[in-house]
Amino acid sequence: MGGSSCSVCDAVASMTCGGCGTMHYCGKEHQRQHWLQHRTQCPPYKMISSPEAGRYLVASRRLPAGQVLVEEQPLAVGPLSISELVCLGCHGPIIGNDFPRCPECWWPLCSLECASSSLHQAECPILATDVKHIGPPTTQMETLRYDVILSIRCLLLKSKNPTAWQTLMSMEHHSEQRQLNQEDNQIVTVHYMKEVLKLDYDIKTLRQIRGAIATNGMEIRSKKNVRVRALYPIVRLFNNSCVPNVNMSCGVEGTMQARTTVPLKIGEPLCICYTGALMPAWERYGTLTRNYHFTCNCTRCEDPTELGTYFSCPRCPDCKGSYMLSSTWLEETVWMCPTCKLEKTDTQVREDIDDWLQRILMDGIFNTFKRAKATLKKVEDQFHAQHYVWMRAAQSALFQLCDNNTEPALKLRIKTWKKLVHLYSVLEPGLTKRRGENPSMWEAGGRLAGAVLGVISCYLTVSLILPTPPPG
Repeated sequence: MGGSSCSVCDAVASMTCGGCGTMHYCGKEHQRQHWLQHRTQCPPYKMISSPEAGRYLVASRRLPAGQVLVEEQPLAVGPLSISELVCLGCHGPIIGNDFPRCPECWWPLCSLECASSSLHQAECPILATDVKHIGPPTTQMETLRYDVILSIRCLLLKSKNPTAWQTLMSMEHHSEQRQLNQEDNQIVTVHYMKEVLKLDYDIKTLRQIRGAIATNGMEIRSKKNVRVRALYPIVRLFNNSCVPNVNMSCGVEGTMQARTTVPLKIGEPLCICYTGALMPAWERYGTLTRNYHFTCNCTRCEDPTELGTYFSCPRCPDCKGSYMLSSTWLEETVWMCPTCKLEKTDTQVREDIDDWLQRILMDGIFNTFKRAKATLKKVEDQFHAQHYVWMRAAQSALFQLCDNNTEPALKLRIKTWKKLVHLYSVLEPGLTKRRGENPSMWEAGGRLAGAVLGVISCYLTVSLILPTPPPG
């Protein structure tokens, strides 16, 4: 046992807790004796590693759906890499063009009181060394200039929180690959820290920290509902799968909680979807290769039909019952119908999709029952009822019809929602929030009561029962 001692009697240990691997015992008797104390602290996961996937977490015992895996605070929080104006003192929004600035470093604030906030105090003297004000944003628009902030806050952990610093330095960063790819964000931010702010760190460390943030940062909402990013010590070890079995939710204080969505066996990898499970195949592939530098080989990505949904596959225009599948050779993607062998280039397929996505965003396309029904029918005919474009159309239709409680509209809403639930149950199985809420409510939380009354009215009118949403 490498000199480990028993957690009960300090004798030489001969066995280890099979769940977490952190507790050691001289024998089974002391392991049983210690279990009542240890069971509340024994995490339901353990970390393993492989040359292909690096370090990741697996279930250390059989886990039910809904099992809390971890609940933790972030190591550091800061603005997104590309962000609109955000206050460095409170992560609140900055409104208008006549905004106050920190008297020392000249970065935008929501109020002068935030210049002395604990969040901003440590970084302010560092930012103030930019006496020419090269870095501070100047106008109300998205800017890359905020990319440096979280890097500085992470560098400050070296003296403020050595334990957090060690965790940060152990994170995957892909800095060498980012340098080879000449990633603009990486080059600009590292150059600014080294040449303008004159930070006393070698270039390798600056690249590593910035790379660790780009690889492991997670987008959350600040207390003032601004999109920011955070680094977490444990949840960053969840592996990727485009059919995730872990759902994460973030509290107002940045507390991240992770739960299982389906029952898991011992040794089964704990996975989230790095990209979003409802992204089409080409967007998932692009995000993973560009930001995380790997190609996903989960069950969904290895299956050209995406688990029988054909989520990214258009309908063959000649064989209405067949769907076109993609194949890539020498980095050229071609879509082919397996029945009639009709081929389309990736550009043709993407143009059709982009055209419909633009039409879905048009005002009025779903604002009446007849228009919504006709548009959904057109999308389903050109693609199909489990395609990415149809899903986007269905979500928009439900949102725009959420106040239409006529009998025909209610029937259409229920029929559409049932199709969406079926699709969600394949791509995001188990206890997920998405299956428990109506997409028409995603951006209209204040209309929830009306939606509930509408569903009840529909049940009484047409005698159709909505699927009972799972907790979540």
